Formats: sequence, C-alpha cells, structure tokens
Amino acid sequence: MLNFALKGTYQDSTGYSWDYYRDDQLDPNPDPNAFYIIPKPQFVTDTQGNPSFNITTNQTDGADNGSGVCRFDVELSVPADIQAAISSAILGNAIKFPGVTKPNFIALALNKGSWAAFNLAAGGTTTTFTAAASNFGSNVASFLAHLSKTQLEACKTAFSNQGGAVDVTYYLWVPARLQSVSAVLKFDSSIAYQYQVTQPKYDSWGDQVSPGSVKALLTESNSSSVKITWGISNPPQDLVKDVTTWANDTIADLVTAEVNKAIQLQKLKSDESFNISEVSSFTNNYAENMVINWLIQPTATLPSFPNMKLNIADFETTVNTQQQHMVVSTNLPFQSDSQHQLDIVPKIPAGGGVSNPAFIKSVTITISYPTLPQSKSTYTFTANGSQAFVADFDTQIGVEWNLEYSVNYQDPNMGTVTGRINGIDMGAYTLKVEEAGILTVNFDGQQAFNSEGTKPNEIDLNFSYISQNDTTPVNQVVRLTPKEPQQSVTSLQAHPINAGYNFQATYVFPGSVTYQAPLVQNQTGFQQILPAADALHSVNLIVYVPVSQANSNPVFDATVNMWYDGTVKLPDGYSGSLPTKASPAVFTLTPNPDQTGNLFARDVFVGLATADQPLVYSASIDAASGSTDIPAQPIQNTQPSVMVSPTQRYFTLEIDPAAINWKSVAFSSVEVLVTITVDKGTASAGSGVQPERSFTWNKGETGSKYLTIPTQAGNIVSYDCKINYVTPGSATQSSTFSKQTDVTFNIPATPTTKS
Repeated sequence: MLNFALKGTYQDSTGYSWDYYRDDQLDPNPDPNAFYIIPKPQFVTDTQGNPSFNITTNQTDGADNGSGVCRFDVELSVPADIQAAISSAILGNAIKFPGVTKPNFIALALNKGSWAAFNLAAGGTTTTFTAAASNFGSNVASFLAHLSKTQLEACKTAFSNQGGAVDVTYYLWVPARLQSVSAVLKFDSSIAYQYQVTQPKYDSWGDQVSPGSVKALLTESNSSSVKITWGISNPPQDLVKDVTTWANDTIADLVTAEVNKAIQLQKLKSDESFNISEVSSFTNNYAENMVINWLIQPTATLPSFPNMKLNIADFETTVNTQQQHMVVSTNLPFQSDSQHQLDIVPKIPAGGGVSNPAFIKSVTITISYPTLPQSKSTYTFTANGSQAFVADFDTQIGVEWNLEYSVNYQDPNMGTVTGRINGIDMGAYTLKVEEAGILTVNFDGQQAFNSEGTKPNEIDLNFSYISQNDTTPVNQVVRLTPKEPQQSVTSLQAHPINAGYNFQATYVFPGSVTYQAPLVQNQTGFQQILPAADALHSVNLIVYVPVSQANSNPVFDATVNMWYDGTVKLPDGYSGSLPTKASPAVFTLTPNPDQTGNLFARDVFVGLATADQPLVYSASIDAASGSTDIPAQPIQNTQPSVMVSPTQRYFTLEIDPAAINWKSVAFSSVEVLVTITVDKGTASAGSGVQPERSFTWNKGETGSKYLTIPTQAGNIVSYDCKINYVTPGSATQSSTFSKQTDVTFNIPATPTTKS
C-alpha cells in the first residue's frame, strides 16, 4: 500500500510537479522497489492528437439563444520519460529511499467512487462541474456541461486564449495505513441543525454539484471535530498538514454519505429541502496501522487550443434547434486496458479455491430516443471511454432516454450479461460493474477490532443476495479476524445487480461467547464498515422554536423520558446499563435564544447501536400556551433526532416476519413494500403520502424491523403493504394490504390477499 509519509516530488521542464510515494512494505512478501506515481490529468486524444472536445452553441430566436453544451473527455497519464526521470531521482536519494535497486511503478489501487471536477467563472459566479471517473484503464472522465450564454462565452474564451484553459482536478481514494498516528473524528448533527435553521435557505448538505460544500458547512457550523495523536516526536509539518487534510476530508465524506442515504430514502428532489437532523451524530476512531481511504487530488491545467496549435472553430458546432445530448461512459475492467490493475479487477470464484479476474472483452450499447436514428444509436466499447449521441430534442418526450447494453466477458464461461435502463433523466450515464452482473462488497471490521471494550476474536458475517432474475442465490459466510479485518464477497450473476443485499454479523468473543447484531437489509454500497458490538448510538433531543414564534408562544422547558421497550440483549463486556420503563433516562431541556432570536436547546440520549429493541419517548413540555404531556411512543433504535415540541409526534411501525417458517416454505425471499399516508385529521396539516420503504428477509433471516416517521398531534396515520414472495427463476407471488392502522404488521407465512 501507498506510504503517504514517504513522498517525493519531481518537477518537469514545464514546471509541473509530479508526486510519488514508496510502498509501505507492510504486506506479505513486500517489493522494496515498489513505488506509486500520481498521474496527471490531460485531454483524451484521438490517433491524430486531437482532443476529445466539442462545443455546441444554440442559435435560435428563443431564450436559449447563445447557450449551449461543452463536452470533453480527460484521462490520467504518466509518460515514459517522467517515469524514467523519477526512477533516477529515487536511485539518487538512497537516504530517503534505501534498498532500492530498480524502481517498479505500480498502478494505484483505486477504491470506487472516483470523480473529476473543474471550475468555470462567468458573470461573477464560479460554477463547479463534475464527472464520474473510471477506476480502470486510463481513468477517463467525461464532462457534459450545459452552459448559459455567459458561461459558454467564458468557456470559449478560456480555451481560445494563449495559455492554460481550465484546471481539472481528480478525486481518487487509495488504501493506505495510518502509520505512527491515530485520529478521532466526531460529527454532531444537532449543532449542524442549529446552524442550518439560521440560514436563509436549507443550504447544501446534500449538494454533490459543489465539491467541498459539506466540508465548508462543517467548518461554518462547528459541528465536527478532529483529534489527531502522533506516535512520533516532531512529525514533519507537511505530513501534519496532509494527515489533517485527510481527517477533514474523511469526516466530510462520511457525513455526505449519510446525507445521501437519507435523501435517497426520502426520495427528495432537492438538497434544499433536506433536514440535517435526520442524520445521526457519530464518532469514528482510527488507530495506528488501520487501513484508511487516502485522498489523492492530482490537478493540471488543460491546454488551450492555441497551445495545442489547433483552431477551436474546428471543434465547434452551431445549431438552430434544441439538441438532446446523451453520453455513455464505462467504469469496467476491460481486458484491453486493465491488465496492470489486477489488484482492483473483481475476482470470480471458479471452484477449488481458484478465482479468475472478470475481464470484459466488449460492451455493446444501444440508445433509445425518438429522434435518434437507429443507424446512429449503437456503439461497442472495447476499452474504457465514452461515446456521445446527439439528436433533435423531442418536446413531447423531454430529456428522458433509455439504454440497452450487452456485456461480453473475455472468459466465455462467464457468459453474457444484458440489461436495460429506462428513464435516464441526466445527460450522462456511466456503466459500472453492477450493471455487468458483478456483485462485490468489501467488509471492513477495523472499527470493531479496535474498540475500547472487549475485543472480539472474530466476526462472522452471513451474507445473502437473492434476485428473481438469477436462479442461483448468493449465500456466503465471511470471516473477519484482527489479522485480516477486511474481506470481500464477489459473485458474477447472469443479470445486472438489481436488488439490495443483506448481512448479519456475529461477534465471537474470548471463551466462544457470541453476540448477534440485528440484520442489516437492502444495502447497495460497495463497502460496509462494521461497528464495534458495543458501539453507541446518539439520539439528539432538540427543542427548536423559530423566532417567528419565540415571542408569541415560547417553550420554557421540557422534561424528556427515554427507555427501551423490551429487554435488550447485550454484547459481551458491555459496561453500561440501559434505561427501562421503570428507570428511564430523564433529560431537562431549557431553551435559550441564539444570535438570530430562535429558541434552542439540545441534549443527547446515548444507547446501544446494535440494540434489538425500539426506544420509547415521552415528554412534558411547559410553554406559554400551557403544559403538554406527550404520551409514550416507540421510535426506531436508529432514530437520529427527536424534535421536542407540543405538537410533534412519532408513528412507528413494526414489521414482523415471525410467522414465516423458512424450513417449510418454497420461496427464498420476502420483500415488504410499505407506503404510509399521514392525513390531516384534527391537526392543521398532514404530510400526505410518504416515500415507499422496502424491507427484505432472505431465507433463514429473522427479527422485526421498525419504521418511524414524524407526525403532528391529531394526524391520522394509515399504511398500505405489498408483500412479494420471491423464488429465483420463477414468477413472484404478491399479497396486498390497504389502509392498515395497526402498529405491528405481521407478514403472512404464505401469499394471501387482503384489502
């Protein structure tokens, strides 16, 4: 792995600085000659040396006159002469890099999620444009920027003038070990919420358009903290700066990931409607020698057309009707360009303990859009890159287009995977390994093995993935140990990965004492970080009275009671005691005005993150309008925050699979789709139909799940359920239930319909 403390820099004849790192030499059978060079962004060019670049300008009588689209592709590269120069520099610095005989430059083992960005200043505003970058091949990123007239003119000027045009930055994450340093990263969503409600709009917690926006908001709100402890005396200042940057980037990434999860669950259309109190506070500990994601950010200025001795007019198109631009790019392990990246190419089990790399030979795509001629709708990739399709805009259909594709593997035994994606409403789409039928998940148990309490000897994970399309379900047991805390599940399916996966962790403590955490359902991420068995979960208790009500109806104080609804199974070595109905946790909140006149108070209930029982909340509130007693009401154990107000209430639904006898039923999975409706009732308003939520139990999996939504006093809550009984390779049987009001929904043991 890359050793971020052993870094060198080489400046070439153009003044560009190339960073390079030595391998940390901590893996089995280390190569003393192993080094990593950080590649440089550059244009993708054709065989004649022309950049992959086009500007389309609208010349119409409408409001879009002068606006248009700028499309270009970039990639990462390390020229051979740069490798030779850096090799000489390494050999000439034996003090810093001892024991090197012939430097061996290794491709960066990129984690998923790479992307690139550039800024464009126009009309007094700077806009950031982003594009996904492939982890394979030359890491191509394809930009499709829809620009206003002012922006398009600025873009043309930047690429037309002598000198550099725009700076492109790649954001790449690579595995690295925290040598001689540890860190504690904390985020408090209640502080972030207090800051959010003082802003003129519900800011950009979920905004991915502006890189660094979450990082900036964390700083502005003082809602995060970083504590770094060095295991060496007087670490170099450059190293201190790099580690501090990593810590701040990491906490911003963690918050962004949680925000995006919440936004997806709520199916929000705008980050401005997102409430940061719906994200849980957290504390993450990073011990020495833990493997982390280290951010690499190579930046380079793209040359202008005069610098390339080209005429930009040859790369411009003018149209008098609105155009539909569609770009498909790939992030796939093609055999032709990924041979040097074996560390990140998925390995498919072939039996007998052997795994083969899932190299792809070709991918054929077909675009469907009414005005796109069939003769121009198909393209075949044999390496990572992008392909653009342009057609007249169809005012009846709008921006949505469809994509069909066929993936052919180099190994004929791996078959062909076909898929179709309908209703793409963005101009660009990237085909990833999931669409190619590759299911791969990395489990990371480092947090669990470095916990402060009793440490487990191992963690056993029961992993399951079942899709109606695939006749062979994936059921694997993954074992993590302190020496091997990271393990992966990889499987090649005959169809695109179109369902979530489940897993359940069993912690094995000294003396063979075991603790089974609750089932985790419907996951789609490529990485799962396992918490310690005794990890804590914070529920923020918040009193917030906006300035508009602070004078007319202030809240004077509130007393909150919190406890667990039943007996919670505790992990081995858990040192705390959990509150019960007979002995609840009691909090007194007295709101005070902030600088904007809002009344605000907060406290924190700390429970067990892996508890298998819901929480119960009750309160007594003293306000100018009188006293209000909020009766006991359950909430899910993972609830991020409780808003304490005279009118705020919570509805919690338990979905119970206990009636299913997995040993006797024919189906392999049951999916429960829940749609809750909150009608006005006697309250001033109701929130209406809530986003559909999905809960899935695969064969052998048990345990209730809970769903909590906020309501107002007087609201009437009902819900509809659709239960899908899934047997791979067979038709799905379904049952429907309408206008249910019970707080517990018992899943029928077999398909039946009730309305």
